[in-house]
Amino acid sequence: MRMDKRGKAKWRRVGEELTALRQRKGLKQAQLAPDINVVPAHISAWEHGKRGMTEDQALRLDQALDANGRFHRVWKNANAPKQLPEWYERVPGIERKVSELREYQCLLFPGLIQTPDYARVAIQDASPWTSPAEVARMVESRMQRQEILYKEHPPLVSMVVEASVLNRVMGDRTVMAGQLDSLLALVEEGRLRFQSMPSEPQRHPGSAGPFCVYTFPDAPALASAEYAGGEMLMDDLEKVQQRMTIFGFLQADALSLDATVELVRTIRKSIDE
Repeated sequence: MRMDKRGKAKWRRVGEELTALRQRKGLKQAQLAPDINVVPAHISAWEHGKRGMTEDQALRLDQALDANGRFHRVWKNANAPKQLPEWYERVPGIERKVSELREYQCLLFPGLIQTPDYARVAIQDASPWTSPAEVARMVESRMQRQEILYKEHPPLVSMVVEASVLNRVMGDRTVMAGQLDSLLALVEEGRLRFQSMPSEPQRHPGSAGPFCVYTFPDAPALASAEYAGGEMLMDDLEKVQQRMTIFGFLQADALSLDATVELVRTIRKSIDE
């Protein structure tokens, strides 16, 4: 039976998680297959997103991989009656493979570094028609993306964000305090390079809006641009290179890392006053 794009997308999401957990466990497909009572080709089809699996199979895989419920949760999220938007399924798979990620944001803290409270407010504000259950799934998906920051060999992450984002209160002051504290911790731990764009620059290379550039160790780079309905991925080499150039201009015009940290600390202190 021919499956639609949405069905294949959820299979890919589950398959990517299966591959990551199997490799973390140090197992080959042929070693895992007997525990699930399938042939190795079946494992391969799952990992490549070519077929779905039953909940019983997901539970048995979770147990065989010592995933402590994680794989089963991924399966349940993928098979929930109302799926996440397609870009929520595609972006995490891309981010897990990058060696370098560069992002410019002019409206919000990038999703990759949002706290759960900040993410919940941002999603609710942007999609007031979204049900609480859907919001919860989207927040969980956004938090799972952050696992790449804590890998043994994490990607090099560089971000340039408008100063107005740092000052804009999302939700309430408690939410913002938590977000700023989390940002400072990530920077101080060396998990990302974060720079703020001055409020009134003489010129602004980022006027076209938010975007990301993804660089891979063994594949051509990709770029994505945000729009009201999600994200548009670009693999055209010229367009990707243009975003790389723009990001370089943004970094050059932004405050230094140290100056940005001082600015964040000043804003954070003002919240307590």
